[in-house]
Amino acid sequence: MDIVESETGEGLQLALGGDLDIYSVAEVHARVAEALQQSASLVLDLSGVDNIDGAGLQLLMAGKRAAAHDGKALHLAQHSACVIEALELCQLERFFGDPLVIRPKGGKR
Repeated sequence: MDIVESETGEGLQLALGGDLDIYSVAEVHARVAEALQQSASLVLDLSGVDNIDGAGLQLLMAGKRAAAHDGKALHLAQHSACVIEALELCQLERFFGDPLVIRPKGGKR
């Protein structure tokens, strides 16, 4: 899992690349927790996520809950096609409340 951190005008952003699965969630969890300690707002750019499984979805849900518990914000952005599919399959779109942008087939932004 590749994780690239950058600052935005409103907080931190982590761009995730690769598989967000049971094999990578420990690493991503640590980075998300660290970023939420540093900033009141965190955006996860999911455009580079090639695959997501149940563990990846659980990580995103836990991060959202932890941020809210601490009075902070965690937003998902630039969802890849596999992330959109997983969120829709599990009916989690409303849980996260972030807009889902559907790109043309084969089109990564």
